[in-house]
Amino acid sequence: MIDEHSRPTRMRRARAAVRRTVDDAQLARPGLALGSMVLLCLMILGGSLMPVPYVIERPGPAIDVLGEYEDEQILVIDGAETHATDGELMMTTVSVDGGPGYRVTPVEVVASWFDRSQAVLPREAVFPAGQTREETVLTNSVAMSTSQQGAVAVALDELGIEYEPVVMVGGVEQDAPADGVLEGGDVVLSVNGSAAETVEGYRELARATEEGDDVQMRVRRGEEVLDLAVPTEEVDGAPRMGIVLSAGYDFPMDVEITVGEIGGPSAGMMFSLSVYDELTPGALTGGHRIAGTGTIDAEGAVGPIGGIRQKMVGAHESDAEFFLAPSENCDEVVDYVPEGMDVVAVTDFEDAVEASETIADSGDAEGLPTCEDVVSPTARSGEGS
Repeated sequence: MIDEHSRPTRMRRARAAVRRTVDDAQLARPGLALGSMVLLCLMILGGSLMPVPYVIERPGPAIDVLGEYEDEQILVIDGAETHATDGELMMTTVSVDGGPGYRVTPVEVVASWFDRSQAVLPREAVFPAGQTREETVLTNSVAMSTSQQGAVAVALDELGIEYEPVVMVGGVEQDAPADGVLEGGDVVLSVNGSAAETVEGYRELARATEEGDDVQMRVRRGEEVLDLAVPTEEVDGAPRMGIVLSAGYDFPMDVEITVGEIGGPSAGMMFSLSVYDELTPGALTGGHRIAGTGTIDAEGAVGPIGGIRQKMVGAHESDAEFFLAPSENCDEVVDYVPEGMDVVAVTDFEDAVEASETIADSGDAEGLPTCEDVVSPTARSGEGS
């Protein structure tokens, strides 16, 4: 049985409790919302700063190999007659963010996707998995020194000047046992008292070193012959000095190419042109600014490189009038040529010399092969088999 007099009291109490609950919720909701917003912002900020496994390629500087870099003459030739020249032969570079020892964030990656002058690539497409910063520096240094040696050889071949093959120290890893003992550019004369004719031959001689013993090496550094005891460390059961041996050449003149810490093989063709220019009368460029890129092998073939779109942008920003591009990169060049700059496709060193001489004589690239000539309309449209 319900007490009629107590019902209104109970109902008033219930309504009051509901109102208090609603009021408490209204007071708590702004704090809850603010807390949630702060947490969300922190999550977004953390995500935007979290490293991602990509690299970003950006245009780097275009550098005149006939001029100076970091207040130092880039190309110096001693022991041979050189000739005054004019104009510019510009090697081109790419700035890579996100390599070993460095990271990029999602914000940087997204921003780069909307910039045609930049490229976003998986890190493994550019750097081997697990490669350290020190290994990257060594690899790039060896590639640069080997490229320079090959470039000089190609230029001398074109001029009919003879030279001798040698084995040299291509690079020394930082903090490795050989660091401070051997130097990049040392010509190897013997290892443990024996001479060899190839890189692999000297590697075999070094691997035969007894555990705990130093590798006894005789090298030529400039004009000086040195006998050196090179420390080692055991790695996978074999002595390791922390050096890279590479094929090189003994030239009848001293050729030094200095570009600071820039590494890689992609300036080979431009190095060859610069050496050829200084060893021949007149200006190969005719006073024009010619940029370019491309590896070069012992036969003078110009090979493809990475980041050509960024290199064209860098060349254009450095006021290059003409750009020499490897024919094998032409599919990446078409539709990306900066306005006001002519791109000429080349397949070998003779093509590069002919293109430079044509530009010097006529002041334009009329009649020279373009990347549009190399890439067929079918290939450009993506049609066909």
